[in-house]
Amino acid sequence: MRIIDHISDLHFNRVDTRAAGALLARLNADPAHLVAVSGDLTMRARRKEFRAARAFLDGLQVPWMAVPGNHDITAYYPWERFFDPFGRWEHFIGPDTEPMFEDDEIQVIGLNTVSRGGLHLQWENGKVPRAGLLRLLRRLRRLPEGPFRIVIAHHPFLAPPDQPGTPVVGRGERALRDLAQGGVRLVLSGHLHVGFHNIHRITAEEGDRLTVLQAGSATSTRLRGEANAYNRVVVENGRATWTAHHWNGETWT
Repeated sequence: MRIIDHISDLHFNRVDTRAAGALLARLNADPAHLVAVSGDLTMRARRKEFRAARAFLDGLQVPWMAVPGNHDITAYYPWERFFDPFGRWEHFIGPDTEPMFEDDEIQVIGLNTVSRGGLHLQWENGKVPRAGLLRLLRRLRRLPEGPFRIVIAHHPFLAPPDQPGTPVVGRGERALRDLAQGGVRLVLSGHLHVGFHNIHRITAEEGDRLTVLQAGSATSTRLRGEANAYNRVVVENGRATWTAHHWNGETWT
């Protein structure tokens, strides 16, 4: 059995400090095997925000991995955004925007869906880059078969079931088919600040499916009708189950 705490959209500089402190204490008091952070660690990719995010991560007493979100590249310096978009991430968080965690039971691989933006700077919803997807699929082919395969990315691949018109990541449907064929059975994502899960049917056969699990915002004050939340995922006997934990203003429930 493996336990993963999936947190997302911390947005340091727009953080509920009580929720953040209590979350860190809870994650350490009841430790998972891995904390997976699906992006937007900062609000505006400022250095002080990255320092605060890194201090939070350094406070974790368990292994962690993180992928960037669209808020983790600067919106203020066009030269930096287009020519060194992840320089601050690499300096403060880690040298890899697509990290991996692997043991005998799980394989968790990051996919960077952040777009620098084109001529009109429409970057918010992100996209799955062809090169990044091919790189991930090659990594999957090199890994031993058997462990439960999980991909973590910032942007949602499927819309909430009750809001089917919600924008999702570019090239997401094609990516899900390729990931499923590569043996991935769970995708962890964030960005929307609401939690839900949706199932991508690979075939009509029972049990042959890929689930997209969305996390709400763990610590941000920028809420969208849902309290701060995170997911605890349990992988056992080739299946994943999960529980959402919410902040009620006093404690995590």
